[in-house]
Amino acid sequence: MRLKTMGEMMLFDKKLVKCKSERRDEEWYHTVDYHKALSKVDDTRYKLIKAVMNGKAIVIDIDTTLLMPGVRLDPGKWVQDLKNKLSDYQIKYTMSRMKKEILDVGLSRIFGMKNTKVDVAYRVAFYVPYEKFTEQFYKELLENIGYRICILEDSENVENLLELFYSGMIDEYDLTDLFYAHFYCNEQLTQIMVTTKKLDKDEILGILEMVR
Repeated sequence: MRLKTMGEMMLFDKKLVKCKSERRDEEWYHTVDYHKALSKVDDTRYKLIKAVMNGKAIVIDIDTTLLMPGVRLDPGKWVQDLKNKLSDYQIKYTMSRMKKEILDVGLSRIFGMKNTKVDVAYRVAFYVPYEKFTEQFYKELLENIGYRICILEDSENVENLLELFYSGMIDEYDLTDLFYAHFYCNEQLTQIMVTTKKLDKDEILGILEMVR
């Protein structure tokens, strides 16, 4: 069995996270795991997101078909509540309503069947400046859901960018070319994978030093 290096031990045991980095062509993939036993997962996730933002603004992308079953059953109510909170924080957002194939949460799943049905779904994208991404904001809007975070370059045109999410055209782009970095967060996991062309292994480890 391979023994951990001193650097790995410090990062994992004292900083509560560990990181494995891999480079493929021009892209870096940084897999960051939280230490389940020693940390409060939600607190660590917030600190980790804030650190990886590296002083930059973000766009948060939410698809209600990927949320918990209770939300998928009645996404309209959840979306209205989100809209109210975004308005309270004076956050710019776009929201599109569509018909999508959704995993059925009915009785069929009890018997191990994965049926789908076509139903109403929403896609919400909102722009959050670095200074507005506070722990209170995170807990009120993001603590118990899954979402994608796209970290912006300094020169991004926010209005045009949000329009790409609203129209769905964002899915035609290579996100790694378009953004400083991007990753997906899920409330059921204690791991994120940061995909980027801007942050190499040493830089991401330096950023993670801020997570305590």
